[in-house]
Amino acid sequence: MVDVTRNLSVHQQLKRQVRERVVLAAGLILCALLCAISLVLLTGPLPLVLGLAALCLVVAISLRPQVGLYLLLFCSLFLEQWGIAGIDTLTARLPFYQTLSGYSGFPLPVSPLEMVLLLTLAVVAFPYIARRGVPFVRGPLFVPLLLFMAFVVASIVYGIVGGGGVGPFDIRAAWEETRSFFYLAVTYMLACNLIRTRAQLRTFAWLFVAAIGLKSLQGIVRYVNVRANGLQVDAITGHEDVVFFAAFVLLVVGLLLFGAKLDLPALRQRRIMLLVLPPLIFTLLVTNRRLGFVVLGVGLALAAILLLRTRRDLFLRLAPVVLVSLGIYVGLFWNGTGTLSEPIRAVRSIVAPETERDRSSNAWRDLENINIDYNLRIAPITGLGFGRPYSFIVAEPPLDETGFTYWRYIAHNAIYWVWMKMGLPGFILFWYVMGSAVVLGLVTFRQLRDGYLRALALTVAGVVLMQVIFSYGDLGLTYSRSMVFLGCMLGVLVRLPVFEVQKEAEQVAPVVRREGARVITAPATAGAKTA
Repeated sequence: MVDVTRNLSVHQQLKRQVRERVVLAAGLILCALLCAISLVLLTGPLPLVLGLAALCLVVAISLRPQVGLYLLLFCSLFLEQWGIAGIDTLTARLPFYQTLSGYSGFPLPVSPLEMVLLLTLAVVAFPYIARRGVPFVRGPLFVPLLLFMAFVVASIVYGIVGGGGVGPFDIRAAWEETRSFFYLAVTYMLACNLIRTRAQLRTFAWLFVAAIGLKSLQGIVRYVNVRANGLQVDAITGHEDVVFFAAFVLLVVGLLLFGAKLDLPALRQRRIMLLVLPPLIFTLLVTNRRLGFVVLGVGLALAAILLLRTRRDLFLRLAPVVLVSLGIYVGLFWNGTGTLSEPIRAVRSIVAPETERDRSSNAWRDLENINIDYNLRIAPITGLGFGRPYSFIVAEPPLDETGFTYWRYIAHNAIYWVWMKMGLPGFILFWYVMGSAVVLGLVTFRQLRDGYLRALALTVAGVVLMQVIFSYGDLGLTYSRSMVFLGCMLGVLVRLPVFEVQKEAEQVAPVVRREGARVITAPATAGAKTA
């Protein structure tokens, strides 16, 4: 018998575990998506399909609760919550966000998203409730979120007992208004307690890359189909997709600017993200969403500020090149109407809209802002309460035919909508959550030394800012996808310092070397050299 000598470092063991977990997570997500697709395509009885899908999901999440979080992240990025006018796409028809009673014969007002949330939360909370010695990670954002959610509940109660709206209380409208806030809080707690190792963080990041990559390719396919069939559509992606695309670009920028001395897995991920970037930029250009370039500009401005504060020499070398390139671009495309002019048109249309679609959108929001201002003056301290429609002193064109059923309760200007519904205390608590998240992201960025983790901290802080800007012009705070993604990112942010400590511990851990029946340990540096 020939003895085989093999060095097994901790890093190699972790890489093998990462591969196994990625394969497992991908397989489970694929199974879940196939089950969901079958709900749409099969014409046979649904109870058996639903039962099998639910059983697989329960078993998978019970054995490995991270699967629930991975599924929430991937579906929130890949599956549209609302249909896109003029485009029939499977990712918009899969009923992940709809209640069972809404698309099947089951009289349950619970969506698959909520089932996954509740099941994963139960698996995470049970050991803590049973006092099995499992710590429940709260993180520095737990208190701000808890206070805000307490006031969300108080505003629902206020709407029930009377409120300040002009109509009767509607429980369905109240849930439609507030459910995304509950998603935000729950996904934050799940991410805090389920992303415990760097390997799990890698899986989380790879799912983000995979979902955005697929979404970018889907955008190209949709664009080709629209052009080939002469379809007239306003956009080829969902409203909230532009924030996800901007987050991806910001992470790439962060890895390029601050990702010095990345390890091999991080370098591999950066290379894949650079390959995804061209189709993503193309989709962002042709999707015709004005806010997309505004939020992307906010994220890149944050990256520039941090570069100035931490790497002034690099900033001074890059700034002239960027400014000259930007000046040339503006000069060439300021009056352009083609695809490459979309970023300029997005900024120009805010102050001087040129197309009928932009003028109509701006006019509608002007009317809405007048009504918001009127309602803020009626109840600036208490707000109207959730579940109550707000007053209209100027008529707004009805939106019932667009599928926006609760437009009398929810405003597009989601930032001032929070004040209008929750009053001044709720508005202050909302900014307490957002401000705490941005500050935590910036502080974490300054404290970390690992380039990969710093890029993630920058991305999370940028996502919060971009979500706020996006919500100022759209329904960003009531989109389930946006709040699930934001909650996952905030939970990851809390864990980043722990991952840096884990990496430092791995670097000094001994290497295990097997020689026949003997096991020999050596310092990590020595093992690395012999390997």
